[in-house]
Amino acid sequence: MIRWNGITVKLLLAFFAVLLISFSATSAVSFWFVRSELRSGNARFERDQLSVIAALVRTAYRENWDDAVLRSALQVSMGPPGRAIFVVDGSGNVLLRAGRKDLSLLPSDRQALRQALDSGVQTLDGAVSEEDGSLRWSVTPINGPDDLKAKAVVIVSGPRRQEIGIFTGLFRNIFISMLVTAVVIVFAVSRGMTARLRNMSEAARLIAKGRFDVRLKERPRDEIGELAESLNHMSAELAGLDRMRREFLANVSHDLRSPLTSIGGYVEAMIDGAIPEEKRDAYLGLIREQTQRMNRLVNDLLEVARMEAGQVVLSKVPYNMTEWIRRLLAALHPDFARRKLTVELTGEAEDVWVYADPDRIDQVLSNLLLNAIQFSPDGQTIEVSVERKGKAAVVSVRDYGVGIPPEDLERIWQRFYKSDKARSARSGSGLGLSIVRNVLEQHGTRATVESRPGAGSRFSFELPVVDPKPPGRTQVSRLPKHG
Repeated sequence: MIRWNGITVKLLLAFFAVLLISFSATSAVSFWFVRSELRSGNARFERDQLSVIAALVRTAYRENWDDAVLRSALQVSMGPPGRAIFVVDGSGNVLLRAGRKDLSLLPSDRQALRQALDSGVQTLDGAVSEEDGSLRWSVTPINGPDDLKAKAVVIVSGPRRQEIGIFTGLFRNIFISMLVTAVVIVFAVSRGMTARLRNMSEAARLIAKGRFDVRLKERPRDEIGELAESLNHMSAELAGLDRMRREFLANVSHDLRSPLTSIGGYVEAMIDGAIPEEKRDAYLGLIREQTQRMNRLVNDLLEVARMEAGQVVLSKVPYNMTEWIRRLLAALHPDFARRKLTVELTGEAEDVWVYADPDRIDQVLSNLLLNAIQFSPDGQTIEVSVERKGKAAVVSVRDYGVGIPPEDLERIWQRFYKSDKARSARSGSGLGLSIVRNVLEQHGTRATVESRPGAGSRFSFELPVVDPKPPGRTQVSRLPKHG
């Protein structure tokens, strides 16, 4: 069904308007050109014919032709049909005529003829005083001897409209044919376009309702095809995000339910007195560990919410990055010890100072180190390095764990995404690297990753280097907070 406010009607009206304007301008110019050319051609023909007839009359009178012979000769040399030739004397009286019998020179025209005769030159397209105004006359002097009674030749004819009529009819037929053809083509093309747009509109409604399996045809590869490709890409990304969201909710539910169940069980056992006194400290340590685990998860969720709301404000200051990393590694020592992991701080011999937000960069390093701990086999080594590179400090965290498959390298920065789903119990909420990317982007830099399955991963980022504040070991007053 055609919508009167739809694209099809608008395209048809726009094309019709363009076609009408273009054809009108072309018609005006063409009519002017054709009419001027026809008028010029007719004038040349009329002059030549008048000269020929005048010469013929001079010859006829000089050789004493019979009137019938002269009339026949004039009839032959008349040119287009529907005309009359008059041979007149100096007063405009008709001496001989040939051609159409219904045409005549009226008395009212003879004064104009005498003026033309007195001028002694050819006169073209003089008006004949017929009521319809459609007759024209042309006159030329014969220029014979003085004693020659015939002084001029007059041709009376109707306007030569046949050529204009043919041209007008041809133009009209071409215009109608072009208009019909153009309407059919534009209608077919616009209907195809609107059909594709309607399919996209319906697909968008389905996607809005959660149908992320919708796919559109991307051919032909025009702007609409690119839009269809974008919608397909959006649908695929939303499907992946929705899948990760469901997995995230399942993981968060598990990550919250498991420690809560453990804490509840330990507390119930302690209340009931089922735990010996000498093991109470061990059970309290387990409760603290589970509480810290939940606290990290909740902090990540709150951090992502603040980032999405644009509520994160950086407080950049110059600070000692090397010293800050030492304190962070000391704070994470229990996590390293529990997994029997060795951590090494390498890089510059001198402390490196950077200009950044210490708490936010601490958040970045904490997430990278916790990832390294989670994905490193027990007893392995984790390397943290700080190196100068021109005016930047390159900070990297290297582990020798399971590594990341190549197809997952671009997706690990997405929210909720976890490349190692088989290790979901140990791989966290899938928010850590998303937080890392967001924080670094706010600092005007980005994290890079180098990884091979089975060979571990190296995460790196750069920060601007600044000169140390005097005294050289002055540290930022804030201390890192973890779990």
